Amino acid sequence: MSSFLIVAPEPLSGKTAVAVALGQRFKDAGRTVALARLAGDGHADADAGLYAGLAFNDRRRPGPVEPQDAGTDADVTLIEAPAGDARGLAESLPARALVVAAYAHPLPADLPSFCGALADSCVGIVITRVPRRRLEATRAAAQDLGARLVALIPEDRTLAAPSLSAIAEALDAKATFSDSTREDVIDRPIISSISTDPAQGYFARHAPNAVIVRGDKPDQQLGALNAGVPCLIVTGGLPVVSYVKDRAEEEEIPILGTSYGTVAAVQRLEALYAATPFSGRAKVERAAQMAGELDISSLD
Repeated sequence: MSSFLIVAPEPLSGKTAVAVALGQRFKDAGRTVALARLAGDGHADADAGLYAGLAFNDRRRPGPVEPQDAGTDADVTLIEAPAGDARGLAESLPARALVVAAYAHPLPADLPSFCGALADSCVGIVITRVPRRRLEATRAAAQDLGARLVALIPEDRTLAAPSLSAIAEALDAKATFSDSTREDVIDRPIISSISTDPAQGYFARHAPNAVIVRGDKPDQQLGALNAGVPCLIVTGGLPVVSYVKDRAEEEEIPILGTSYGTVAAVQRLEALYAATPFSGRAKVERAAQMAGELDISSLD
C-alpha cells in the first residue's frame, strides 16, 4: 500500500484537482484508491464532500479527518493537506509528500526550499495551470531550480472557471437557479452587444454559456435565450421584464440580477477565474479526462 500527502505552499494551487486526476489515473491502472481531506482550513469541508461523492473513491466517509484517521486499506491513499508548511505532517504520517504549485513566471525561488523542508518524504512537484506555450520553458526552469518534476498540468478553461453560485456571490446577485445548477461551470461568458440589434446571431456564433447583458436590453436578453444561452447575468439593477423572466423560468434558465453595472460586474468576475476552489461535476470530469496525461511511474 502507498500513501501520498498532497501539499502546497499556497492555497488554490490545484491540490484537489491533482488529487482527483491522480486518483482516476491509479484507478485506471487497476489500483484501489482512497482519498481523504485533512481538516484545518476553510476548504476542507467542501473538498471532503467532493471526495466522498467520487465513484472511484473507496473511502466514502464524509467530512475532513485528523491525520491519525487518514490511513486506509486501499492500494493507494491520497491525503490532501491544508496549504502551508507541511513538515510536521510529513514527519507524522507514513506518506510520501507530493508538492503542488501553481504556475508563475519565473517559478517561485522558494519552491526548492519548501520541498527541501520535507526532506526524503518529498517525491516531487506538480506544477498546475501552465500555459501550453510555456510547457517546455517551465520544465527547463524546474530543472534549473533542482526540483524533481512529476508532472506539468496545462492551463485549462474548465478547471479555472468559477461556478454559477460563486458568480452569484461575487455579484451580490438576486439569483434564480436550481440546486442542480449551482455548481455549473461558467467558462465561456461573453458581454452582450452595445448595439440595438437583438444579437441572436452573435450569441449563436460564439456559443457562450452565460451572457452579461444590461437590464435595459430585454431584446438582447430574449435574443440570448432564443440562441440557447443557458444563463443570463443582468446588470444595472433593473428588474427583468416579465416576458423574458417567464421564458427563462419555462426553460429553467438561471438569471442572475445584479446592481453592478456591466464594467464593474466584469471586473468582479475577472477576479474569480483561477481563484476559486475546485468543485462540481464538470471539473471532476475534466480532471478525470486529464488523468491520462499523468505519468505515475515515478510514484510507484
